[in-house]
This record gives sequence, structure tokens and C-alpha cells, in this order.
Amino acid sequence: MDEGGRKFQELKSALLAEITEGEYDEGTLLPPQRELATQYNVSRDTVQRVLMVLAEEGWIDSRQGRGSVVLRTQTVRSSARENATVRRVTLGPLIAAAFRAPDVSLDAFTLTSEVLYTHVRVQEELIRAREIRPATITVRMLVPDDDQPMPFPYAPGARHDDRPQRHLRGIRKYHTENLVRRLAELERDTPGLTATVEIRRVPFVPYSKLYIFNGAEVVTGPYVPSERPITLDDGTTLDVVDVMGFDSTLTHCAKDSDPDSQDSLIVSSWQRWFDSTWRLLAT
Repeated sequence: MDEGGRKFQELKSALLAEITEGEYDEGTLLPPQRELATQYNVSRDTVQRVLMVLAEEGWIDSRQGRGSVVLRTQTVRSSARENATVRRVTLGPLIAAAFRAPDVSLDAFTLTSEVLYTHVRVQEELIRAREIRPATITVRMLVPDDDQPMPFPYAPGARHDDRPQRHLRGIRKYHTENLVRRLAELERDTPGLTATVEIRRVPFVPYSKLYIFNGAEVVTGPYVPSERPITLDDGTTLDVVDVMGFDSTLTHCAKDSDPDSQDSLIVSSWQRWFDSTWRLLAT
């Protein structure tokens, strides 16, 4: 990926993290394009392309003359007892809480790892600023094998067109490789920190995303099929059928003092599934 492509992905990840963490409430405006270009040291053209893609994905409504309005954030419904009075939370605070532990573990089964990457970046910056100081970070990620036939994305009427599939693989490659790189650099630059990332591939497609935090909390949510435009690296826009994780409300469960409680059993069940899949099916 060239320098322009890297700046595009980094800006998109930064804005996506701010939106999904609830820094911008639904209905509020993102900063003006000129301000974003200055803040992130990118061109106005890069800002415009990122805003166009975020609009295509349904995060914002961006129109000339009125700015970019946030349409939604990534919300999570939690059944954990400590959140009994809270109907909706965002993913960012749950990941942030996981990183307050001395030994952090993240297990994930995901289509592209884009959202996970955006949130880990935020925690990386806090570690570099010495605001949090975990001793170990262990990330295990399951993703579909690149050779695995995917039912999505595809262009209706042109299923032979492999550009949507190549686009998806490119997004996954960028975020998985950069997650590995950033945590390796963080370990190198942070005395006393051990950070490891291992990625394995499975011969099937995730129809829901799965995150397990520190073996004690689970967040899940289905990928919802929808019709939407996508913009390819060469600027071409295609109408495709794709899946979007943000169209579903994520659900959160946490272990409690009762190993037989519903939430504790759900977490244990997903952890067993992940461990077995990691050991027996993934390569």
C-alpha cells in the first residue's frame, strides 16, 4: 500500500475509533474538513475520500455545505450485573477497561479486524503516554482464509467480478498486518511490556463478530447483509451486497461470582469454542 493509501486508512481508523467510542454523539458534527486535514497532517482530498467511505458505510451523512453529521455509534447492550441500569454502552469503554488489567488478553473472530484495530490503537497511545501500564498483551485473532470462498461482498448482476472480494481482502490485510506491527513496536519501545499477536485462518466465514476480553467478558454481534456502495482503491464506486457489523446491536456478557449464572456460562461456552477452533481448525 502506498503512502496515500496508508494515510487514508490511518485517518479512517482514527475517525472510526472516535465515532464508535461515542466521542461524537449521534446527530453531532465532525470537525470541518480543513481542521481534520491539519490535525491529521493529510490532504483535503484524503479527508474527502475518508468521509465519503464513512458515509457509504452508514456512519455519517456528509453533504456539501452542511458538514458531516454522525448517524450512529457502535452500541452494546450489556446484561452484566454491574451494568444492570445501563441499557446501552459503546465498545470503546469495554476494551479500555480490559486494558486496565495487568495482563491483557484479547481473543477475536472477525471479518476484517478493522474495528478492533481502531480501538487497540487508542490503547496503544495511552500506553505510550504512560496513562496505563499493562505488563502483558496477548492477542489471538481468527480470520477467514483468503482462499475461502466468500458469499459477500458481491456486485448484483456481476457475481463474476472479483473486485469486491479483493477489496475486502485488502482491508483485512492492512489491519491485521498493522495490528501486528504496532504492537511489536509498542513492545520494543515500552520497557517491561510483553506484547504478542498471533493470527490464524479458518476455512469458514464469520457471520458474527466475537470478542473475548481477559477470559471474562464476551461481546458478540451478527454481520447484517445490506446493499451499499463501496469505493475501490482506484476510486471506482460499485453497488454491492455486503455485511456491516454496525447494523446490529452488540451484546455484552461478563462472568460473575456465580459460575452457573447465565452470563458466566455464556462466556465459558464462547471461550471453549474459541480455544477448540484455534487448536483444531485454524492454521
